Amino acid sequence: MHLPLIDRIKGYYGDKNLRWRVFFAVVILIVLLLLFITPKQRFVSLYSGDAVYFAGEAIPLDGAYTLNQEKFDREIALTLLSPAQIVMLHKREKQYIPDIERALDKAWIPDDFKYLAVAESALRNVAVSTAGAAGIWQFMPDTARRYGLLVDEYIDERLDFKKSTDAAMRYLNDLHDIFGNWTLVAAAYNRGENGLQRDLAWQFVDTYYDALLNNETARYVYRILALKEVLENRATYIDPAVLGDHYPRYVTSTVKVGQLDNVAQWATDNGYTYLQIRELNPWIKWNQLPVGNWELQVWR
Repeated sequence: MHLPLIDRIKGYYGDKNLRWRVFFAVVILIVLLLLFITPKQRFVSLYSGDAVYFAGEAIPLDGAYTLNQEKFDREIALTLLSPAQIVMLHKREKQYIPDIERALDKAWIPDDFKYLAVAESALRNVAVSTAGAAGIWQFMPDTARRYGLLVDEYIDERLDFKKSTDAAMRYLNDLHDIFGNWTLVAAAYNRGENGLQRDLAWQFVDTYYDALLNNETARYVYRILALKEVLENRATYIDPAVLGDHYPRYVTSTVKVGQLDNVAQWATDNGYTYLQIRELNPWIKWNQLPVGNWELQVWR
């Protein structure tokens, strides 16, 4: 015998599993709301006809170079997989990019190379790779020493932003003297000048876009360009309210010191903490400084 409709409804809502039905209904509602209210990210299509440039050189996109469109789109898509990283790059920008721009301009290096620094370290001055590269410009120890940076058991000037940036400018200009092309300079920064020269020579080519390179270097310029595209159009990709404000620039003074047997003691005696000194001077590796003339950054 069938129960009246009203009795069936009462029985349904009196079921001991009601709380689970409510829970799943709420979850489904939240998912649907997120789908409708989350800002849509825009993926660039190179078929729009817009030229894409690195350091004044356009990426070839037509004919035999048609696959370059997918290479570029791929790097943009991968960059957009981490919106949080884009937000952090935006926030760190004012701490480093203005100084990098001035250094590039002074060295007569195209402004696009600021995105090389972004690709290398995500603008983290203390970044250290599994391969042993360090700093904003991710110098390997031998290259750093070749360009005058001290790397030993006490000091690692790859983590000195100003000194490593000056060294990077000299290195980039030296690479340009070798290759005569800024796109190849970027590729050589990743591959190494000797390795890239060998790759070009045995393949009888003289451009980045004609060379078969290892996977990392083959993607490298496209990664830089993807970061350029996303950061120059960040409000298109990320809600400006989510981006938020930039972190403020450091306001510091320089204090000159000589040998310090106990940096923590010196910091305490001068009204600082050891943490403050190490955070502003990450190039100091231990609680001492050897004989020499050193410039410490301190909070003003």
